[in-house]
Amino acid sequence: MPQRQFTVILEPEEDGGYSVHCPALPGCSSQGDTREDALANIVEAILLVLDVLREKNTPIPAETPELVSEEIGEILKARSEDGLPLTVETAQVNLPSAITV
Repeated sequence: MPQRQFTVILEPEEDGGYSVHCPALPGCSSQGDTREDALANIVEAILLVLDVLREKNTPIPAETPELVSEEIGEILKARSEDGLPLTVETAQVNLPSAITV
């Protein structure tokens, strides 16, 4: 089985650090003081969400470009409304190879 990847969206915070969101898993977000911390923390959050989905026997949602772009649009809209720079970044995170989804 191929290693599972998820697209995440990094959003710089006003006071430093990053918020990070996983569009394929609604409500799955985290943060970190550095980009690296935020990416490590979102992997932990993804693993926790996947555990809950498995326990509930719920299928893993499919990630689509439309889903990712919709989430980016929502984040940019909120940043605009808050008077923040319209800056976000996407990244791919890999789950540990022992994890099956």
